[in-house]
Amino acid sequence: MNLAFFAITAIEVDRYLYFLENNTRIFEVFALRKKQRGESLEHKIIYEDLTRREIEVALSILGNLSYKNIAKDLFIAESTVSKHASNIFKKTGVKNRREFLNRFKKKTK
Repeated sequence: MNLAFFAITAIEVDRYLYFLENNTRIFEVFALRKKQRGESLEHKIIYEDLTRREIEVALSILGNLSYKNIAKDLFIAESTVSKHASNIFKKTGVKNRREFLNRFKKKTK
């Protein structure tokens, strides 16, 4: 076995543990999608269009982590987190992080 195999295995185990720790939030995100089927398009957040990595970033944003901490946790560059966040905001129809947090909090109350 080589070192690269162990490194990749460690990264995948860490990713799996991240999903286990955040599975409640993930289910909330997808439950929110079900609730929105009957709502107007203006208030709709479309999570089914997000990639797996965008879901990870979205969950971290909802956890009030900074882009720097998200980058550290996900082993990616801070500029990559910013790009993912920009894509998330476009796909969910919001302009910025604050609007994203407000829209999500309003839908889950």
